[in-house]
Amino acid sequence: MLSAAPTNKASGTIDMLDLAADRTDRRIIQVSHSPDELLLTWDDGRFSRFHALWLRDNCPCPSCRHPQALERTYKFIDHPAAKIATASLGASGELSVEFASTEGRHASSFSTGWLHRHCYSEAARYERVKRPRLWDRAASCDLPVVDFADYMNTDHGLRAWLEALCSWGIVLMRNAPAEPGKLLEIGRRVGPIRATNFGEYYDVVSMPNPNASAYTAMELELHTDLANWRWPPDYQLLFCVRNDAVGGGSILADGFRVAEDLRRDDPESFDLLSRYPVEFRFHDESCDISASAPTIGLDGDGRLRSVRFNNWLRSTLDVPADVVAPLYRALGRFWERLRDPSYHLTIRLRAGEMLAYSNHRVLHGRESFDPSTGGRHLQGCYITHDDVMSRLRSMDRRS
Repeated sequence: MLSAAPTNKASGTIDMLDLAADRTDRRIIQVSHSPDELLLTWDDGRFSRFHALWLRDNCPCPSCRHPQALERTYKFIDHPAAKIATASLGASGELSVEFASTEGRHASSFSTGWLHRHCYSEAARYERVKRPRLWDRAASCDLPVVDFADYMNTDHGLRAWLEALCSWGIVLMRNAPAEPGKLLEIGRRVGPIRATNFGEYYDVVSMPNPNASAYTAMELELHTDLANWRWPPDYQLLFCVRNDAVGGGSILADGFRVAEDLRRDDPESFDLLSRYPVEFRFHDESCDISASAPTIGLDGDGRLRSVRFNNWLRSTLDVPADVVAPLYRALGRFWERLRDPSYHLTIRLRAGEMLAYSNHRVLHGRESFDPSTGGRHLQGCYITHDDVMSRLRSMDRRS
């Protein structure tokens, strides 16, 4: 039998030893519980159901979580199963729960905002999903743009850049000093630069003896970078130092838009590309790096997580014999869509401009250019998704 606890209209302010913001306008108006679970009713009519073990595991008291390191010290595997003995709302609206087990009793308190933020009902989990803003050629008028000075000197500018990167997967920066190495300063505003076998950064210029197609003047079809790495870099920064040559426009496409359209129109090809890995390899005199992964990466709920495609780095296909022909066909259909101009966003970077984009979502390429008509010097580097999200969460704590 579920027992109902008294209600209180105040908002809970318990210290959850969590630096993330716990603000909420919602109030808990009723608490019901059984030994194994607890049900909260909110003032907007929604419900949150929490398991006894989940609540006990998340107790923020000093014996369960280190008060300075803020890390969990409670090890549920070392304790007998705890049951909910009592549950009620405190004077400030916080939830107080008393657990009973063969070890005795343990009291825990939880703030209203923390419980609201961590509700794992189907509706709450659905609302927390960050849905990408899909785009195609028509987005050229709406592409997010951030000024260099705003980005470097204001939280507003930095947040706008970070949020665009997370939502659109791409953002353009303007008015930076057109100096070699300036992109490293820009990247370090977010976090450390991720180094690769090409170093901390690389120069995109035409070379007489290139070890990669990017170091030529040839046209580059759409691709993601470093597909031969087990986990390719998350975000690429491409900065223009000089661009006087004829041609050389940057071409970009939203791989998530292309993949979703393929899922709708050709589910068989989509399924093959999300299940079977493709091999990639880069090798020169100094390194030999290879990895394999599906062209389309999905999370556990079937949502798009990544796109990986690079024909220059594509190695020898290694799948069961009866999958070889269907997988080639699926790759071809995905590739055909990537060549469709309706997906393409073409930008001719000017000196002092920089494109940043998700290397797990946005494919990039370029038009060929004529180096005899002028200099073209771009520089690139990579930053991580973890640092991007860390900066956003840290800024949320201050807002």
